[in-house]
Amino acid sequence: MSEQQNTATWRDMLDKMMELGLGAALLTKDAATKLVDDLVKRGSMTGEDGKRLFNEMMEKGRVQKERMDELIAETVNRLLEKSDVARRSHLEALEQRIAALESQLRARTQGPTPPG
Repeated sequence: MSEQQNTATWRDMLDKMMELGLGAALLTKDAATKLVDDLVKRGSMTGEDGKRLFNEMMEKGRVQKERMDELIAETVNRLLEKSDVARRSHLEALEQRIAALESQLRARTQGPTPPG
């Protein structure tokens, strides 16, 4: 198998792993560096191809992490909307309303002082 075919095979395999979601667990910076270094040492790819692959892996990992963060946030929001759990923003809004009502009540009950 030629060097170019080896690189394509490894890149295809890594792309498929990323698509399956295996990349997030695999692609810490250290793990990606070790994987690329091993491929270069074995002669499966050139040093330049290794740098390019490393950069691609890091970018795909970053994009995948952002998408996972979005999915987690969406899921949590959906679960909170379906449950009877009050959100912090709702509690803070209620606290502000209560404080305003208490202030109005104090002003009414203290009212004008009778002439004395």
